[in-house]
Amino acid sequence: MAVLQINVLGTSFAMKADEDLPYLEKIRDYYNNVCEEIRRNDGIEDQKQIAVLAGILISDELFKERQRLLHQSEAAQNADSALDEEAERLTRIMIEKIDRALS
Repeated sequence: MAVLQINVLGTSFAMKADEDLPYLEKIRDYYNNVCEEIRRNDGIEDQKQIAVLAGILISDELFKERQRLLHQSEAAQNADSALDEEAERLTRIMIEKIDRALS
């Protein structure tokens, strides 16, 4: 269990988590970068607005990644199904050829 000190948007606190410290630091740094990008690009100074927008943007990234993985998984399943059908077709052809050869 790691304890991470967080200083974000004028708020400071410690957070305990079951992840290792370098991982937690990467998450914190990523969040800070998103907040800074909002402040820089959108000119928003209100800390609460920045925090909410950062949460929405990161949620959007997560949702899009989940959708991409779902589509990727569905495509892989469809490809597997097509391969199974092709293997079954080839097996039937080989069985027919064997049956003709044995007749």
